[in-house]
Amino acid sequence: MKQKQLIRYFKGKDIPYSIIAKNIGVSTKTVYNWFEKEKLKHSSYLKLLDYYKSLNEKEERKLSMDQQNMLIEYQKNEIRQLKHTIAKNDAVYNGINSDCNFNFEIKFNWSLKNPGVKVRYLSQDSTYIPLIAKKLGYTESEIVEILQIDEWVEYKNHKIHQLRTEEQKKEMLGIMDNFMKAYNAIKVNTTMLVAEIPVLYTHRNGTVFKSNVEYRVNWIKGTGSAHIRWLND
Repeated sequence: MKQKQLIRYFKGKDIPYSIIAKNIGVSTKTVYNWFEKEKLKHSSYLKLLDYYKSLNEKEERKLSMDQQNMLIEYQKNEIRQLKHTIAKNDAVYNGINSDCNFNFEIKFNWSLKNPGVKVRYLSQDSTYIPLIAKKLGYTESEIVEILQIDEWVEYKNHKIHQLRTEEQKKEMLGIMDNFMKAYNAIKVNTTMLVAEIPVLYTHRNGTVFKSNVEYRVNWIKGTGSAHIRWLND
């Protein structure tokens, strides 16, 4: 930043000369002369430039804190809305116990710019495969292919979304994204996340089945289980 630009920046900020002088370590009169003449020695310019940088660093830190606070509030609202949705569905459970359980492994990418999740549905307990196949009108081999059993796959690209419409897939990915953000904010305080999420599955013939799926995830071990409760129509 050139000298005149720097001086005009401070004039535009309307910071008292006495405050600027105190932070730089010169007299108020000296600062007054700088700004009136709009000409500084190189050493004085460097002092003023350093003060300018320190002010901008403070503003960036404040902005970062404001953004974090906004994100936390957003996450709280999302969790409240999700709890409300689950509460409405509680009255129509088919029963207390889940209808179908399966285990999976999971890897989180906590990057703020490109967060994501990789999952691997496990074959060690395959009793869930015929249950899902029968419920949704597929053969067992087709469900094995759709669930990509024992393969590590980025969740957003997983074939499991073939059991959903594009709109349902978009909604599910949005729910996952919100939980990633919320969980990232609290994961330092817990190893286990237990969350119940409304999930839609589409039968081969186009019939939509509603369910609530309770996910139990240990993010440190990278393990998880899902417990499906099919809801009454």
